[in-house]
Amino acid sequence: MSNQFKAGDLALIVGSNFPGSPNIGKSVELVGFYKTGDDLITPDGTEVEFCGGQAAWLCEGQGLMARDMNDAWVYQGGITFCNERYLMPLRGDFAPEQQKAKEAA
Repeated sequence: MSNQFKAGDLALIVGSNFPGSPNIGKSVELVGFYKTGDDLITPDGTEVEFCGGQAAWLCEGQGLMARDMNDAWVYQGGITFCNERYLMPLRGDFAPEQQKAKEAA
């Protein structure tokens, strides 16, 4: 995990493995980091085994969509998985470089 995210952090989805993802540009709360074989509990209380091809963060946010077995976008309670490389941290100390430069001047 290159950005040292932790559960509870806020992030912005900035990309996707799936072109045209409706989640790009949405802010999310990171729930947990999962890799293949990990067990997780879905929002409805069902225990399942994560079987994604790559490790990913379970994200929660308003209007998030997930991909189903038929590669269709579906609403599953505002949760989805996202690879860390497509997450930008939204921490209190985060500011674009131009903003930091203006504040330093």
